[in-house]
Amino acid sequence: MAKASKITKKTSFAMLLSFVLILLFGNYLRNYNYSTVPHPGDTADEYVFAWAGLSLIKTGIPESWTGVTSTYPSYRQEQINVDQILDKNPARPAFSIVKPWFDKPPGFALLIGGYSYFKGAREYIETGVGIIRRPMIKIAIITTILIYILGKMLFGKFVGLLAAVLYSTIPTMVISSRLALSENGYIPLMLGALILAILYLENKKAIYWISASILSALAILFKLSGISVAIMLALLFLHFLKGKERLRITFWSLFISFLGFLVFVLYGAAIDWSTFYKVFFAQTKLFYGTGAEVIYSLIAQPKITANDFFTDGWITLGWISLIFVVLSKLRKDKYAVVITIATLSYMLVFIFFGSEAYGWYRFPFYPFLAISIAKVIETLYKTPNILAILFLGLLPFGTLMHKLYGLQGFQQYVPHFRLFALLTLAVFAIPYFINKTLSKKLARGYLIFIFVLLIYLSIKTVLFYDINNWFYIT
Repeated sequence: MAKASKITKKTSFAMLLSFVLILLFGNYLRNYNYSTVPHPGDTADEYVFAWAGLSLIKTGIPESWTGVTSTYPSYRQEQINVDQILDKNPARPAFSIVKPWFDKPPGFALLIGGYSYFKGAREYIETGVGIIRRPMIKIAIITTILIYILGKMLFGKFVGLLAAVLYSTIPTMVISSRLALSENGYIPLMLGALILAILYLENKKAIYWISASILSALAILFKLSGISVAIMLALLFLHFLKGKERLRITFWSLFISFLGFLVFVLYGAAIDWSTFYKVFFAQTKLFYGTGAEVIYSLIAQPKITANDFFTDGWITLGWISLIFVVLSKLRKDKYAVVITIATLSYMLVFIFFGSEAYGWYRFPFYPFLAISIAKVIETLYKTPNILAILFLGLLPFGTLMHKLYGLQGFQQYVPHFRLFALLTLAVFAIPYFINKTLSKKLARGYLIFIFVLLIYLSIKTVLFYDINNWFYIT
């Protein structure tokens, strides 16, 4: 027993050390060129939150730029050369500044504006991305920790650790998590609420569902699409709870979540009810950017900003993996139901708001995609399938190699690629000539090789993008 205890302690220490190293390296990748990739001004929505929060702190009245000037009684056009964006593009349109600004709830704006104020910013021109992206990098660490915890709770330590590795290295996830956008702000609130809901379902302690509901209310104060967290909690409680407890907990969870929306309404009423009312209902009439091919574009056309398509086979692999987890585990594994409900809840909001035009509306899906990929890798390790490993591995491999070397540059690697194809054929054929135990070990070694190669290429891709290379991502 003593020997077994020592082995367990060594394993736990190795897991902890591995996790800490993952966090540190993920933080390094997010910090790398964070103030130039994506380019400052690629999405002016980063500035909108900083300016609204900064003005709210300074004057008590939120002021920022808006794209729906017709709903405000007045606005002014102002050329604000933050991050020297006007020097780089003199033809860039002026910002339409309104006061009071009610396009979004104040929660995330206060976070970004408060951080900027703490760092000494007092004027809008001082809120460059070098400042406002800093808290997002710190929040990404929290998100990674929560992804590990959630993956561990749903499918075990190995899946949790793999999911953390993926979220820390997949280029789309690393680069997108740098942006000072409200989705990145409420992702940890969503994950925290989900973890607390699972704890309640397992332990039935009221503090868990109450805390989850409070996080849900805060998510709504970050952005109205944060209502997906309330939907997620309601569906989880309706599915797993029984009898009177089901209705009671669901009702009070929704009630507490609704308080976040109520705070937003009271905030608007206290400042300027007439303007708030007009802006709020005008938001429902905005252009519905999602066409009928919403699901196809979501799976096959990854985006980071409004205009920057960042094709990444990892994201497509994530959706395939999620579908696999849902279809193969749904009836057998209650935790597959959890990830299904969580993804479906945000999917409903994603479709409702019509968000195809903006890459950041996709960010809340990424934690669930990372966990799903990790689960599929674990499944393939336990029951190796060479064709599945090859097919799934080629998705990120192709896009990563294309970004790093291009069509012509890849020619020098063609001999290696052909050798790899022969190796795959050999590993696939070996079971017919040797015993199953050895062939299984070879297949596992093949999987580990593919995974390590893909992570290496992912890291190299993140490090490849600087202020110049980012111009060519589309």
